[in-house]
Amino acid sequence: MDDKLLERPAGTEPVSLRKIAGASLVGNLIEIYDFILYSFVAALVFGPLFFPGAQPWLSTLYALSSQAVAFVVRPAGAILFGRIGDRYGRRVGLMLTLGTMGVATVLLGLLPPYSAIGAAAPVLLVLLRVVQGLAYGGEWGGAILIAVEHAPANRKTLYGAIPQVGATLGVGLAAGSLLVIGNLVSPATFQSWGWRVPFLFGALLIVIGMVVRARIEETPEFQAVLRRSAEPRARIGVTLREGGKAMLAMILNWQAAAIAVLTFATGLLAFVPRHVPGLTAADVQIGMVVSTVVVAPVTVGAAYLGRRIGSERVLLITGIVTIVWAFPGYWLLGLGEPVLLWLSMIIGLVNYGLTNGVIGATMSEHFPVRLRYTALSLSFAVASVLGGAVLPIPALAWSERLGGATVPLALVFLFGGVCTVAGALWTRRLPKYDGDAIRAPSPGFSA
Repeated sequence: MDDKLLERPAGTEPVSLRKIAGASLVGNLIEIYDFILYSFVAALVFGPLFFPGAQPWLSTLYALSSQAVAFVVRPAGAILFGRIGDRYGRRVGLMLTLGTMGVATVLLGLLPPYSAIGAAAPVLLVLLRVVQGLAYGGEWGGAILIAVEHAPANRKTLYGAIPQVGATLGVGLAAGSLLVIGNLVSPATFQSWGWRVPFLFGALLIVIGMVVRARIEETPEFQAVLRRSAEPRARIGVTLREGGKAMLAMILNWQAAAIAVLTFATGLLAFVPRHVPGLTAADVQIGMVVSTVVVAPVTVGAAYLGRRIGSERVLLITGIVTIVWAFPGYWLLGLGEPVLLWLSMIIGLVNYGLTNGVIGATMSEHFPVRLRYTALSLSFAVASVLGGAVLPIPALAWSERLGGATVPLALVFLFGGVCTVAGALWTRRLPKYDGDAIRAPSPGFSA
């Protein structure tokens, strides 16, 4: 088969690999750029600008907590956009999520601080973060499906990794944009208006993403289901009843990666300058850029590895790596050397790359097409709530009470690894689907 074209059902035109890769990678890159940018800026400047009057650390913690509301509302976004994607098509859902995220991001870049509009500033900040959370709740599942459901059977794992490469690059782009602006302007200027530039730059990215996504066709698997039945796709009750067990397993599978993003990325922006002498927020930003350069090829490598040894085995390895690195990683970053900090972050975020390489195809094959958008999005959203807010933020507060001890962060990181090991072992016992047709569960770890 020609690598440049994907096979399609009889009577339809082949679709370009470049178009599929571009739509899934670029779109997810832009969405995660917009979403994670808030998290980074919250750790740097949102505290004094929007939550003044408290002690510096509490002000920063309030800002980080405000970004956590986006995780809490993700399940609502997953249900809303998942329903749209399962009823009207993956492409429709993705266009709506990207546009919604773009509007919220630009408005964040224009939002006046507390000193200008008083209490309305933090209220509007949180509301815009809620809108971002709703949009990203529906984005991830659609980006995965637009790739996986276009892919031939023997390449679904690889295609499922393409949006995740975009997500990784989006994290690096967000960190890199702040690093560049921070070096071009003085700290006072960055605090005043420099932080707004990356948000406004997101407007250009959104336009590019909309153009790219507008060119992609609806997936053949969704079209096949639509031809078989004109009835609306499964409602949320049916999704939970038929896909509940698989959703719980996928939530567990995500925990190592979800916790790693906050504890070895966003959280360090607030933690390191305050509690690790000799290191600055810029050191953490450099570490994030370097980490994404490493994690992106790890994601692709994990996809190929998953095809050879089975996705469940890769997830099991992910959990074990997380458990093993939990305490050594935090001990290393506490030594106060930039190179050791970067090494700690790179290894600490390897589990993110390993998960990204196989999770898209793994989740897709464990749900029937008619409820797949909702099931994927909701599983990812709930996993993000647990791993991105419920567990790490209390760990940061606990660490502060202990005077900057890293033990709470290491413990929650280790717990994420335990969850992923359990999820991998459970996943191998679950049935898989070809379209809407069920296959028998794997007797062992599937290849």
